[in-house]
Amino acid sequence: MGYEMGTKAFMNQKVKKLIELNKISRVTDGIYQCLPIPGYNISTYTIKEYFGKLLCNCQAGRKGRECSHIQAVRIYQERVEHSREVQLHIA
Repeated sequence: MGYEMGTKAFMNQKVKKLIELNKISRVTDGIYQCLPIPGYNISTYTIKEYFGKLLCNCQAGRKGRECSHIQAVRIYQERVEHSREVQLHIA
């Protein structure tokens, strides 16, 4: 149980860092990009929506697991894309 909690805490920190450093961006409808965190990794990952499910091409994502990139895209969707919708309704 200690390992799981440590892993979950690490993932939460990574998700937070991806959001804070603006590493998530929308490429086009249903496709997102996650840029690398300097000093942590060098890979850029692609997250795609497929029939309502987010899929990532990172190692964990290729195994069908929930990864930090997917979690960060969900937060991005909630914060950025929802604020765009609100701005469109105001304008």
